[in-house]
Amino acid sequence: MVNVSILTIGDEICIGQIVNTNSAYIASKCTSIGLNVLLHSTVPDKKELMLAELERLAKISDIVIITGGLGPTEDDITKPTLCEFLNDKLEFHQPTFEYLKNWFSSRGREMNELHKTQAMLPTKCKALRNMFGTAPGMLFEENGKVFISLPGVPKEMKFIIEDSVIPFLKNFLNQKNSDLVLYKTIHTAGIFESDLAILIGSKSDFPEDCSFAYLPSYKGVRLRIGVNSKTFEEGKEKIEKIEKYLMKKISKYVVGTDSDDLVLTVSNILRQKKMTVAVAESCTGGLLGANFTNYSGSSDIFLGGIIAYSNEIKIDILGVEKATIESFGAVSEQTALEMAKNIKDKFRADFGISITGIAGPTGGTSEKPVGTVWIGLADNKKSIAKKFLFGDDREINRERSVAAALTMLFEKLNEFEK
Repeated sequence: MVNVSILTIGDEICIGQIVNTNSAYIASKCTSIGLNVLLHSTVPDKKELMLAELERLAKISDIVIITGGLGPTEDDITKPTLCEFLNDKLEFHQPTFEYLKNWFSSRGREMNELHKTQAMLPTKCKALRNMFGTAPGMLFEENGKVFISLPGVPKEMKFIIEDSVIPFLKNFLNQKNSDLVLYKTIHTAGIFESDLAILIGSKSDFPEDCSFAYLPSYKGVRLRIGVNSKTFEEGKEKIEKIEKYLMKKISKYVVGTDSDDLVLTVSNILRQKKMTVAVAESCTGGLLGANFTNYSGSSDIFLGGIIAYSNEIKIDILGVEKATIESFGAVSEQTALEMAKNIKDKFRADFGISITGIAGPTGGTSEKPVGTVWIGLADNKKSIAKKFLFGDDREINRERSVAAALTMLFEKLNEFEK
């Protein structure tokens, strides 16, 4: 198999100033074509550490993909460091200079002396065009190894990956005639990891040899299947056999595969059935509605919602009976039921979902501790509500509440299939 390592360069990543999303994106793209991602590494903008890490990664990897440090300022030292590592030198690159002139001219900007340094490239590299910035990517082939250096700006990096890097890597893989590593992820909801494991049984019973992992999250458990194969066709066939085996055991809990997620699956089912949903949220503060509207076209199925954070809004706007809140409290089965039914009726939706709870870290009592959440679901026939006890972390409680609400709707939609 062909091994890839990903090296991210930047003080800002090392000190936690920004989140490193570049590595995840590059890894997913490499994995999608059958490369084996060996490791991720991050170093600051210090030449000695960069050289040492390049040396280490080159020994264990066929391909090293680097991001960051290609800007025009003094702290951007990736180009000179790569020159030292590869025994190369910087040289003026006329095509890049012409591109830079056009780039600045088209934006009505003057190109200063620092910008012109972007046209200085290592002599051994192939320049990779960057349509969204001034720093070209660079590709080196040295002693059977490949080094690819990309800008750290995500939009620029992603363009070069799609435009130049992936086509090159596909060809590189074909020339190597090496084993591929292929993956597929199955998303489940409404079942705990341990219960899922019992249903699935031992990996030794699978129809094909594979790697298999349980990846729990607040939204459910992902099942990752990995296989080695000589071709994509062989790998796809192996994965399909394993997927069929799993579906026989857990199909009722499966909500999607790979890039699908719970809210997308629920939205697609609603769209297929020409049904709609509206939401009434308290402790989640609009997070459920935001999940529905994450995807283009959500107006087909999501009509809107009310964030009824205070009791007054629950009563005056949402129409919950004052006596209900006085007798049972805002966080109760009765309030959740009225919220769900009323939001459904107000928006003339097929489904109404309500969330009311104590997100924390304050506000809990011995009777209703932090993490107590009631979720209601109403359709045209009946309303139901479920109680959840999530814990004492505010952010996690909000995310779990959204996941639980979506799971309840998913299970209800499955009932319509029967």
